[in-house]
Amino acid sequence: MRQRRKAMDPNTIDAASKEIFRHLLNSRLWQEAKVIHTFLPQNTEPNTFFLVQEALRTKRRVQVPKVAGPFHLTHHWLEDIKLLKKSSWGIPEIQDSAASVAELSKIDLVLVPALALSREGARLGQGRGYYDRFLNQLNGARTLGVGFDWQILEHIPEESHDRRLDGVITESQLFWPLGE
Repeated sequence: MRQRRKAMDPNTIDAASKEIFRHLLNSRLWQEAKVIHTFLPQNTEPNTFFLVQEALRTKRRVQVPKVAGPFHLTHHWLEDIKLLKKSSWGIPEIQDSAASVAELSKIDLVLVPALALSREGARLGQGRGYYDRFLNQLNGARTLGVGFDWQILEHIPEESHDRRLDGVITESQLFWPLGE
């Protein structure tokens, strides 16, 4: 999965990302969400900047994660993408993190990155558990796995600490809510 993602052309990523977020922007899920928490793209992940710009333009509040050490994320309000700088991992992150710490209880919708997803909401991450720990801290926020069509698999192994997502979105469709 990693090799296939690494081989993706940036223009293909951007085109597919625009389709992913076109589906989301046309959904009731997006219309109801006032506070969005989203990953920022690392290398060849779906480009969430299209969505961030639209969220800020439409006066939604945006939260983004920041790696704060081994196995720990902090979460921050993003008001301007100019405040982002690439980390040593190649992930855009907010720089003035002390002034912008966000409350997780405010989140309506979380966009979650993945190496692979299932239509049932199972997710294979990068293997460090950052998002598993984060998702288990949430209460009431809707969670949506974001990936490309080829990342959808029939079965993904799950462990006891894994939390299934509420939905999955790719460039061809939105699976929301799952089970319907």
